[in-house]
Amino acid sequence: MAWETAEDARKSILEDGFFLVRDPQIGERVKEMEGKGFPYASEYGLDFCKVNVLDDRVRTILESFFDWSGLGLYRTFGRDPDHNFLFMNRATTEMQVLVVQLWSNGSRVRFWGRSQLHALNGIAAANGLLEVPSGRLEGLGLQPTEVVLERGGLALLDARLAFNIIEGFAITFAFATQEELRTWSKMRIPKQIDRLDQKMAEMESKHIGVNFAFEKSG
Repeated sequence: MAWETAEDARKSILEDGFFLVRDPQIGERVKEMEGKGFPYASEYGLDFCKVNVLDDRVRTILESFFDWSGLGLYRTFGRDPDHNFLFMNRATTEMQVLVVQLWSNGSRVRFWGRSQLHALNGIAAANGLLEVPSGRLEGLGLQPTEVVLERGGLALLDARLAFNIIEGFAITFAFATQEELRTWSKMRIPKQIDRLDQKMAEMESKHIGVNFAFEKSG
């Protein structure tokens, strides 16, 4: 897979709100994760994150935006062609959260480019995200970019960008600044699973952390 430079990715995210790479390796790894039943809170699940998200390519882009950011979301969002979603409303000029999406084979998605530059006033949706109607986006003069990912791929987007999943699904990660992450609930990890504390430590670095907490035993 040919990657653009981190500078190109940063420019695309700042201007359009997203950066996309088609990658059949990602598609196959997502298929394997699906076959295992999406065991996020497991040694396999943490290794999956480390290999596919915290590699040098994505890490470099993350660090170009934030001196420090923490992983605060790790879950899957699937097909919902009738709704446009965003992860957070625009509250500040600077981006506070970068979202990493690993797309399944056969995915089809619309990204509303430059929507992150507007106050969309999204409202709470049933899937835990925010929802904004197409009429609101079109009224701002925005038009979606539709992308077909026959063999999967990776997208990085400003959490304030609106998107619409027509087919497929994305294993999704969100990295937030320290100030923003303070307002998020910690992701729970079962204490009884061996080696997860070591795996969590391996995921952290000077510039990237994780917002996990072990569940109390018993």
